[in-house]
Amino acid sequence: MLKVDVSASRDGEYVDVEVRLSALVAGVPGPRIPMAFILLIDSSKSMGEFDKLAQAADIAKRLIENMGADDVVAVYTFDEKVKAVIPLMPAEKAREKMGKLDKIKAGTYTLLYQALVKAIEELRFGPKSLFGKRESLENYVKRIVVITDGEPWPYYTEEHWYEALGKTAASYKISITAIGVGYDYNERILYKLASASGGAWYHASKLSDVSEILLRELKRARGVVARRPVVKMETDADVVETRKLGRTVTSLGAVREVELEDISAGDVVSVVFRLKPRGPLSAEVVVVTEEGEVRRQVSEEGVAADRTATLAFQLAGELQKAVEGGVIQVEVLQAVSEEEGVPDLYREKAKRVLEKLQAGESKELAHEATTMTYPLAAEAGPAPPLQATGGAQEGTSTAEVGPAPPAAVRECEILCIETGKSTRVSLPAVLGRGELASILPADKAGYISRKHLEIFVKDGEVYIKDAGSRNGVFIRGERVAEAKIGPDVDVVLAKVATVKIKCS
Repeated sequence: MLKVDVSASRDGEYVDVEVRLSALVAGVPGPRIPMAFILLIDSSKSMGEFDKLAQAADIAKRLIENMGADDVVAVYTFDEKVKAVIPLMPAEKAREKMGKLDKIKAGTYTLLYQALVKAIEELRFGPKSLFGKRESLENYVKRIVVITDGEPWPYYTEEHWYEALGKTAASYKISITAIGVGYDYNERILYKLASASGGAWYHASKLSDVSEILLRELKRARGVVARRPVVKMETDADVVETRKLGRTVTSLGAVREVELEDISAGDVVSVVFRLKPRGPLSAEVVVVTEEGEVRRQVSEEGVAADRTATLAFQLAGELQKAVEGGVIQVEVLQAVSEEEGVPDLYREKAKRVLEKLQAGESKELAHEATTMTYPLAAEAGPAPPLQATGGAQEGTSTAEVGPAPPAAVRECEILCIETGKSTRVSLPAVLGRGELASILPADKAGYISRKHLEIFVKDGEVYIKDAGSRNGVFIRGERVAEAKIGPDVDVVLAKVATVKIKCS
């Protein structure tokens, strides 16, 4: 069920009206809605490096293994062609064809737009039956998940194409989850695509992070409480602007009616209308779901003295600047983080964005600011852990492959040869420019990525791994994705700094 809260506050000549939807689960959950998932894997040239495609194939296998008997699933790749490695079919049949995923090869181009068009058409019409007819997916929760590590190229490279495509997907009740891997993809394109479709976008510094994202997406799809609710504002006041704080944070323009994304158990989504009354305020909020309508009156007397609704409106605007551009007003984030009337989710979001701001602009900041992630409600029913089907990749979350036995904490000294300075870290550790700046040559730190090197223990030995760096990790002149090391091994970062790693 949905809880509907409406609040209003005045900001000068404007009145801000916040409509907050909280997804609750009471009693026994209803019948599970079947899911239709299409996974799009970038197989362009860059994905052929460092065993990325093999990892992506393993991720796809885990997704298929965890689909239900009444779900349908497909896996496409896109490079200079869009290829249906596993066409849209029941998950049980797809499990029989997972061997095809091991044959994925890298191509050249990145035809992201064309792959999305193909996936939207497939989910719009449904899979083909044995008799050549289409099976309707009208009553399915429909998702497209795209994994990419680069810019669309050479066609359809502009943001507005992807925003339009997202809106098309939304019109067919399809949400798109866009996952950018590393630091070379276009976050603005992924944000526009996901936001317009009612989905979300994620930043993953390395491919092994994607499994955890998919686990979250599966659990959310299984816990849908309200499918595409609509929020309407009926008033004679002028609507100046409408903003949304949901899975993505976005401005919707001067609209009076908003169709939201699917809302899952535990979600909190707000629509904030900025009104300019022509006289005494009179308005009615209407929330339409599959179960019926909820109406709430808003009058001049109902405008509260607190600033909760206005802070929600201002917060949405400031968060959006992180990916859209513009100077973020720190005082707004501080006010939200300190206002008790604002939901805890938004106060914590403001605090985390302030922390990211102190570290400088980055893809991590853009993702943190514009994407809401919610605690997965236990009432929605537990999802089985992602099963490892071809051997777990090092670095995957233990939530994906079952709990791991506790390991002794190991500590390592990182010594920079050029400066003679060192620092100590506990394993596992991910190191980058911030963590290593104190020991690196001052004129070389800029070549080091924000997440450059991962150090971890496997089978009792110390290993290093490229954490998605732009300029690479090298041993004996060769760029490496992962390698076992000892105290006498020179590890060269970005070809500008050499470190030795000595572990207790």
